[in-house]
Amino acid sequence: MRKDDAAGKRTALGISARADSDLAHERGYVALNERPHGGHAKLLALVGAEKRVLDVGCSSGYLARPLVQRGCTVVGIEQDEAAAEAAREICAEVLVGDAETMELPFLEGSFDIVLCGDLIEHLRRPERFLARVQPLLREDGRLVLTTPNVANWAMRIGLLAGRWRYTERGILDRTHVHLFTRRTLIETLERAGYRILELDVTVPVPGVRAPSVEQAAHAIGRLRPSLFGYQFVVAAAPVR
Repeated sequence: MRKDDAAGKRTALGISARADSDLAHERGYVALNERPHGGHAKLLALVGAEKRVLDVGCSSGYLARPLVQRGCTVVGIEQDEAAAEAAREICAEVLVGDAETMELPFLEGSFDIVLCGDLIEHLRRPERFLARVQPLLREDGRLVLTTPNVANWAMRIGLLAGRWRYTERGILDRTHVHLFTRRTLIETLERAGYRILELDVTVPVPGVRAPSVEQAAHAIGRLRPSLFGYQFVVAAAPVR
């Protein structure tokens, strides 16, 4: 893409951000959550700026949009054709298919970042997938991901009360195939060939949007991440 084309695309991205959010809600896609202690903001911070990013499970491009605005080049993989079509307005390229089985037409060391936002809990064999994309990272590259914490305090109380009910959203989303505790997530990443650089959590407070409350909840959550964390946020480096 020429520089003038890239600049024009970034301008268009900024203009259409609200329209993209409306489209996400209309079609049931994920919309960007800009809360400072939310998973999306933490993912974006770990990715940084001016990176070459493979966004696996890119959906409609809700994470790709702010990354492109920060000078990143984003290549997406998405299974849903309609979502992929929306993401093509943002990403440099979007491949459609099952990320676990499709051919990945990239050379080793092609990316600074492999981004897996709320992805690995949907995979049949997450460890195998993570090992598969590890060679795509450059020597100083990072795997950046989020995934729910199945040992969250609310889940524990539910089990004590005999409740384990799948839902349309949340930790027990019906489409979640693999669920992780802090320990099993670390073990999975290490077996797949990574070392943990950062492991943070999100601690949302239902019905409360005050930044001071969210900041306090996050501080408490970091004291006991396995108990209070709702979602794990991880940056990991490839072990070569």
